[in-house]
Amino acid sequence: MPYTFYKVLHLVGIFLFFLSLGGIALFTINGGKKTTNTWRAKVAITHGIATLLVLIGGFGLAAKLYGTTWPMWLYPKILIWFVFAGVLGAAYRSKAIAQSLWIALPVLGLIASLLAIYKPF
Repeated sequence: MPYTFYKVLHLVGIFLFFLSLGGIALFTINGGKKTTNTWRAKVAITHGIATLLVLIGGFGLAAKLYGTTWPMWLYPKILIWFVFAGVLGAAYRSKAIAQSLWIALPVLGLIASLLAIYKPF
């Protein structure tokens, strides 16, 4: 597949990550509970698809650009995206956690973006 295919796949996955995680965080911040969320399954599916698209797109891009020898900046970026993949359940736990995620997730997204753009190490 061409480089642009993987890049678009990766970006669509990122958009879906923020859509699903932001939606759950806002739902919880406004007092919603996991058991009362009628869109719970749809959000979980969206989050799962996002995880798949980000990983396929990201690893496809890494393979296209670097082959089997990855630069060091890629490892913290992968770690950040694994945090995104695992944080869905935490957003439901409490209003305080959801409020923290509302701030922390965009900051982590910014760090991941800066790593990809500037490739600092």
